Amino acid sequence: MQHLKCVYRSFAIPVPLFDHLKDFQRTYEKAHAIKITNNQALSIILGEHQRQQMARVGG
Repeated sequence: MQHLKCVYRSFAIPVPLFDHLKDFQRTYEKAHAIKITNNQALSIILGEHQRQQMARVGG
């Protein structure tokens, strides 16, 4: 994913969703023994969601 062009936007999310993002980030970092940014964590979550959606519709 690091070779794709990026879009930079500033946005706000509710605190409980940010807490969920940070929990995911920390779990991912421990599981893969690497450090990732909030942007990378969100990209992973959105990518997983996209793959799940495509699998549901047979894409």
